[in-house]
Amino acid sequence: MIFALTAAVGWGLADFLGAMSTRRVGLLVTMCAGQVAACAVLGITAVTLAGQGVHLARGDVAALAVVGILGAASYAGFYRALQLGPISLVSPIFSAYAMVTVVLAVLLGRQAPAAASAEGVVLTIGGVVLASASGQQDPGARASSPPPPDRRRSGVPYALAAMLAWGVATYILARSAKHLGWFAPVAVSRAVTLAVLLVVAAAALGRRARAGRPARAAAPPAALALPALAGLLDVLAFLAFARAGQVGPVSVAAAASACFPLIVIAGGVLVFRERLRTVQFVGAGLTIAGLLVLGLRQ
Repeated sequence: MIFALTAAVGWGLADFLGAMSTRRVGLLVTMCAGQVAACAVLGITAVTLAGQGVHLARGDVAALAVVGILGAASYAGFYRALQLGPISLVSPIFSAYAMVTVVLAVLLGRQAPAAASAEGVVLTIGGVVLASASGQQDPGARASSPPPPDRRRSGVPYALAAMLAWGVATYILARSAKHLGWFAPVAVSRAVTLAVLLVVAAAALGRRARAGRPARAAAPPAALALPALAGLLDVLAFLAFARAGQVGPVSVAAAASACFPLIVIAGGVLVFRERLRTVQFVGAGLTIAGLLVLGLRQ
């Protein structure tokens, strides 16, 4: 539970910072800068853990490559959805990834939680959706008017795709951590994610050059601090989630870590002085109740 909750805090802070970064330096710069920072941390950790390596079979490498590809697709879809629609719409859709992970854990991993734990899973995921589903203002747009009605839902397809990709990726990652440990699955999958994003970035620059459009001005170093910090928090959350999946049921780890939208909502209240609606208070209460149930059963 403690590792899953640590992952939730890290993902919540990373998403809050990433949402603001996409509006400052763009989607690709945010993702690439974040992944470079994450891989740098993983490289330093790998050196520290030298001599404690694990044997990766071909099947393990293939599975983690899939995690990396799905992770890149999920990041792209989620941040694109945040650009197009409000977090109040994007966040509850994406947070439902935990249901995908739980279903896969039950159907494929045969990790059906006990009755009390199942109640905690349902309460936690349902509470997160309720807490997120309100007219929350988007980070980075304190005084801006809400998106037009025809644009409010333009991010939904991206959010749905990101939710499905993330749900499958977290399940494979947590299952891999059972026999590979908490570090190797994250390191390998993140290396693949970075490679995919760099290829996509190079292709985007190539298309721009062929079209005769001038290249965008490079972001100043100071502007890269925000996405780099988001990437650092994100990878630390990923490591915590892998550890949670290693030592506990994948379904419980997924449900507990899915409460990260509450961190985003808290950031909106503290930083942007947003007001919570009744449904958000109800959702937060259900989430806390669900986490208590899960915690008491561990």
